[in-house]
This record gives sequence, structure tokens and C-alpha cells, in this order.
Amino acid sequence: MHSKNTSYRPDIDGLRAIAVVLVLLFHFGLGVPGGFIGVDVFFVISGFLITEVIKNSISKKQFTFSDFYVRRLLRLHPALLATVALCLGAGYLLMDPASFSTLASASSYAIFSASNFYFWMHQGYFDADALTQPLLHTWSLAAEWQFYVVWPFVVWAALKVSPRFLAGLLAVMTVVSLAASQWMLSYDSSAAYFMMPFRVFELSIGALLVFINNHRAGRAVESCVLAVGVALIVAAAFLIDSTDPFPGLRALVPCLGAAACIYAGRSPGLGKALRIKPVVYIGLISYSVYLVHWPIIVFYKYYIFRDLETVEKVCLLAVAIIVGAIMHHTIEKSFMSKDYKKRIYGFCITIIAASLISFAAHKTVTSGGYSFRTPQAYKSITDDPANFHTKNYGGYPFDNFAKLGAKKSEPDAYLVGDSFALQYASGLDHYLAPENIQVASLVRQGCYLSSNYTKIENGAIATPCLDHYQQVLNTIKSDSKPLIYASAWTVYRNMLGDKNSKYIVLKDDNAYIDFIIKNIGEFRQEIGNRPLIIVGVQPYTNSSHSAASCLLRPRFISQPCDLSFNFDPKDSPAFEINKRLRSFAESSTDTFYIDPSDSLCPDGTCRKFQDGELMYSDLVHLSIAGSMRVSKQIVPKLIEAIKGK
Repeated sequence: MHSKNTSYRPDIDGLRAIAVVLVLLFHFGLGVPGGFIGVDVFFVISGFLITEVIKNSISKKQFTFSDFYVRRLLRLHPALLATVALCLGAGYLLMDPASFSTLASASSYAIFSASNFYFWMHQGYFDADALTQPLLHTWSLAAEWQFYVVWPFVVWAALKVSPRFLAGLLAVMTVVSLAASQWMLSYDSSAAYFMMPFRVFELSIGALLVFINNHRAGRAVESCVLAVGVALIVAAAFLIDSTDPFPGLRALVPCLGAAACIYAGRSPGLGKALRIKPVVYIGLISYSVYLVHWPIIVFYKYYIFRDLETVEKVCLLAVAIIVGAIMHHTIEKSFMSKDYKKRIYGFCITIIAASLISFAAHKTVTSGGYSFRTPQAYKSITDDPANFHTKNYGGYPFDNFAKLGAKKSEPDAYLVGDSFALQYASGLDHYLAPENIQVASLVRQGCYLSSNYTKIENGAIATPCLDHYQQVLNTIKSDSKPLIYASAWTVYRNMLGDKNSKYIVLKDDNAYIDFIIKNIGEFRQEIGNRPLIIVGVQPYTNSSHSAASCLLRPRFISQPCDLSFNFDPKDSPAFEINKRLRSFAESSTDTFYIDPSDSLCPDGTCRKFQDGELMYSDLVHLSIAGSMRVSKQIVPKLIEAIKGK
């Protein structure tokens, strides 16, 4: 941000360049596991510059709140609105109704600088679903805008007392926000990541620099400070990753590094590195580059329906920089005029554009993602494309503790596991009722079944999962009725830890499978000599989007995903673990194995779309139709186990 109330600092644009490059390398998967800390660097820069502008303009008696907010709006919103509009346009051409409706919902929040609330309510930043959201990255802009809403009043009111009072207030806010951020990680890690109060310490660290900015050290000292600052930022980018609780105390590393760089960036020695023209240019266009890079990744992956190769990642990174540069020069700079009339025109255009885009987003949501775009040949799949998974999941409409099959007082067997177990609820309910058999569901979705290990989410163990395991054992301990066990064993590969929140580190996939089999063996012992029916993991393919997403996409242009519907069961991530599950069952007493591939791939080829029906409701879960097919295979074995007991 350039202002008459602050002198231009090319070294800060150099620091912006480092921040945006780290974010790009992280998002493009190019070997920087903690590159997301670039956002924290941006927050420190914003805290410094905004506080300096407000403080200087107040001291010159030139500050007005209206001028501040108009400048901020014209600085940030035109490029943001262009990005949102382009995303909605791309979504209309490419996306299935559910994905397009979700994008439109996020767009509405982004326009009104509230997308951090949206993503806090819907998923965490590092969740798999979040990675398919083209506007996920706008959470940081929303948090920053919320900071801008309150910050001028804080600075203005504090300076009414004295500059020293403002400095003290900033110090207190830094400590309180940091402590709150660290505490919130164990309570609601998603809120800690997305919400502004838990990020204030990053901006206030930058703000505190205003009070020491003009107190210079010698050339050698400042060069050392700058070197330490860059080292802290780079170290954080490579040593922190998405499995670490963040922000909290860990965020201090890149924030203090950024503060050091801002203080010492004017150094006539090492500071020259931040003032190299190509580096400064990347910093100048960094806002536009940041805006466009994530939608480019998401839409490209959505379209090609597979993971990116390294060459593609590098090319897309270059495309993001080029497109960002174009947006900077054509849109971003056009609204940064100091001329009063041009600013009024720009303000009006921005408000009108925001209103029109908001209306378009609202119409998209209320129309269910414009489902008329769905190809006529596939309209029979569902009358509500935007909610396909919700209403077609094999577990719909049953809850975790449903009674499946016959209506009677006592169950004949139990169903345990996670969502990969509940997906059989519709099929079991259908086929067991005529047999006068009832299965009691004891499922907890998203939970790994074990007394010693569970999922770790943002550094904290999922305690409810451990409690659920004990609940299962307590429920079944008084009988020896058969038990059906299904779980998303392939999904928990890098999520499991012990009761001390320590991750289970396994050297390779074979070691992981050994770990799973060992745990199932322990479970086999804990449930006694009852029959245990293990249902293997249904075959599926690695993809960012579901088969339904593909079928329901518009065909304005050809969709590569059409080629992904048939696959060999050996190509599924479930193949190897299913082999071991079968071997375990064959070597264990009263233990039986059901392979879903026998139902879903009867001729040796798995087909996601069979007989006019989709076998999957999302990426991996079986639909009601898929549930019916596999449950028809499970029921005879269950009847045999019940009669055998």
C-alpha cells in the first residue's frame, strides 16, 4: 500500500514476493510443506503499514474514517470481485450443480468479506474437501478486512490518550490474542485458523514495529537482523506442515521473521536483496497473483479429474504469475487513483459490481446450481443434483445407532465401524426385514475403532472416538451375537496417533497394513468368540471429485472425467489391504471376509455407473444402489453366522 502518509518501501514489496512465492509453492505441491505461513507474513506487513498510515495521518490531522475505508475498498475489492466473477463464470461452464452451488455460496461470503466464517463453518483449511473450493484462499482477505473494520477506531482512540498508551495496548493485544490462539487450537482448531481474533497478534506484531521503525541500528547489525528474519521465515516454511497445530505459538516463528525483515529491510547491505527489481515486481503484483493462483489450481484439477504432475504444477505456477500480472495492471491499478473524482467513480463501480455478482451468486444457490445444465441422459440419476451425495449415500437416512431390518426389541447382530460401515445401512435394512433379522448399528462416522489409537486432528486426539470404542464393547459384552465390521482403513494412513497425541509413524504402506491387521487382531480378541464378518474396503479410484460430479457436469466442452468410470480393482487403493484382510479372516476362528469387489466388479472390471445407476454417492462412499449390491452379498453370510450361533 502506498500513501502520502507513509514512504514507499521497495524492500517490503520484496518481502511480499517471498510470502506469495511460499504460498504458491505450498499450494502447487512443490516441496514447501509449510508455505502457507506466507499468509502470516502478509498479516504482519498489513499490521505495520496500516498502523503507520493511520498514525501518521492522525498526527498530520488528515485522517478520516471514510477516506480510510474507501481507500481500502478500492485497493482490495475490484480485483477480488473480478476473481469471484471469473470463478462463477468458470463454474457455470465446468462444474456440476452441487459444486457450482457451493462455489456460489462461498462467493457471497467472499464479496462481503466473511469467507473465513464460511470455511470455519464448513471445513478446516487442510481438509480434503477444502482443497476443491476455488475461493478457499479468500478467508485471509476476509480476516484482514475484519481487522480493518475495527483497527482505525483502536488506533484513533488509543492515540487520544497517548502514543505510549497505544504501544502498551498493542503489546497487551498481542499477548492476549496469541494466548487465545494457542488455547483455541485444542478447543476448535478451525476457528483458531480462520477467525480474526486469533490472528490479531500477527497484525499487532507488525503494528508494534511502527514505534521502533525509525530507531536505526548499524549496517552490520541490520544485515544480521535481516538474515535472521529471512532464516526464520524459510525455516518455518520447511519445518512446519499441515499436520501441526497452527497458528498459536508456532506462528510466532514466521511473524517474528517478518517483523525482523520489515525493520531491517532498508539495510544498505543485505537489504539490497529485497530491493532487486524482479523481486520487487513480484511483490507489487503479489495481491493479484494470490487471488488468481488458487482458482487456477482448483479448476484445472477439477477439469482434468486427476492429480497434477510436476510439469503441470510448474506451468500452472507460471500461468498464475502471468494472469496475476495482467489483473494487477488492468484492474488493481485502475482503481488506485489519487484523483477524487476517479475514486468516486471507482467506488460506485465497485458497489454496483458487488451487488450484481452477489445477486448472480444468490440465484445460483436458489436454483440448485442451475441443474438444467446437467446432460439429459443423466437427469434420471437424481432430481436434486446439488444434494446428490446427501440423499444418495448408502447410509441415508439412517443415523449412527439405527435399528436395521426387522422391527423388534432385541438385535440379532451388530454393525460397527465408521461411514464405510453405515453405507450398508440401506441395503441391510432392505434385505434383513423379510428375514426377520435386526442389526443394531453402533457406528461413529470418522472414527477409527481402537482402544489405544485414534485420529489426531490439528494436534489433538479425537477423544469421542476412544469413548465410542468403549461404548461398543460395553454394549456387546453380555452376548455373543455376530458383528459386521467395516471401516475406511485406507483413509487413516497419516491421521492416527496414540492417547498422548503422538502420531504413529510408519515407514511405508506395508507397515501401515501390518499396523491395521494387528489392531483388528486385538479387536478380534476383545469381542470374544462371536462371529466377526469383516467387509473389505469398496474399490475406488484416487480422484478429487466423485463419479456423480462427472456425470452431472455440463458438456459445453468435453469432460476428461468421462474416461474414468471403468477401472481394474488392482488399481484401487483398497486392493492390497483387502488381500491382507482376507488372509486375516482365513487364519482366524469365527472370522469371515466379504470382498465388495465381488459385487461391484463381477466380471473383473469395476464400473462406477451400472444399469443406469451410480454405485458411489461421492468419491469413495457407496450410494444406495451400491449399498444394495454389496449388502445382498453380506446378508447370506450374516444369516449363516446367526444360525451357526
